[in-house]
Amino acid sequence: MKKKILTALVIACTALLCACGKKEGAELVTTGYEKIEEPDYNGAMECFNAAIESGCDLTMAYRGLGICHMNRGEYEKAIEVFQEALSESGASPSKVDYDINYYIGVCYHKLGKYEEAKERYDAIIALKPREVDAYMQRGFEYLYLKDVDSACTDFEKALSLKKKDYSLYIDIYNMLAETGYQPYGVDYLNEALNKNDRNMSDYDKGYINYCLGNYSTAKNYLEQARTGGNKSEEVLLLLGKCYEELDDTAFAINIYNKYLETNQDPGVYNQLAVSLIDEGRYEEALDAIVNGLELDDNECRQQLLFNRIVAYEYLGDFEKAGDLCAQYLVDYPSDETMAREYNFLKTR
Repeated sequence: MKKKILTALVIACTALLCACGKKEGAELVTTGYEKIEEPDYNGAMECFNAAIESGCDLTMAYRGLGICHMNRGEYEKAIEVFQEALSESGASPSKVDYDINYYIGVCYHKLGKYEEAKERYDAIIALKPREVDAYMQRGFEYLYLKDVDSACTDFEKALSLKKKDYSLYIDIYNMLAETGYQPYGVDYLNEALNKNDRNMSDYDKGYINYCLGNYSTAKNYLEQARTGGNKSEEVLLLLGKCYEELDDTAFAINIYNKYLETNQDPGVYNQLAVSLIDEGRYEEALDAIVNGLELDDNECRQQLLFNRIVAYEYLGDFEKAGDLCAQYLVDYPSDETMAREYNFLKTR
């Protein structure tokens, strides 16, 4: 009887410890993802590794660890960890599994392994034949594999699945332009404009005309978008770029400053800094960069840090630029442009 009671107590205590472990593991995973947003990749990795040791929420812990390695430019290690995440997932593919496969595809692309990246999207499409993002990404890999016909076939399939999404035309143009097939991209943009679809937004018309180099027309459409109520960051940034292309950088700076009076946005601060650097107003550019960094936005942080180094170089403070460059490369070791710049700064 005593033996049975003791056994029951052990089982109860074990269950309690497991429950506590699961809670602690989940909290570690949550904290890890919060640290990715900061970004604090070393701190995030500590959290995810501790969660993995606890044996709880392993798929999300490995996924987070993989994202850290990916953002640090450690793509081989990221792929290895993402594979661990998939091995911990269930038998049936979930949204997280598809998400992880996209990340693996990105890592293979960064490594220049375009065939392996394409195979990831092949697998997604085999299971989800209406997955627009997979067709777009596979088309991108085909371009790097010098197979423009297959790429365009995938792009056409994506467009057929989302007939009214004109942002796809813009994405296709950018992909084709990036890989040396800009004339094909121009054809897609003209195709979109020739539809004369009344449902196409002024923003989309503005963006397409901007890509085509029709800056005055683009500016007019973007101004219409703003007066029509679309006062988003995307509209503002593109409108500012139009004014810059039209050699009115001063007016672009005015637009950015007006926006920032009521909307604190790191992307706008970054573009303001770029415009101020172009105008030779380096101290003001640094003020804009500091304001942007204080908002702690992961998406624009790298650009802001990059442009801070550029501003100090233009000011002739090469020692400060070199110190900031060394710090930058700790968080973004795969940035070859900055690595070359650092080697240059060490000689000054």
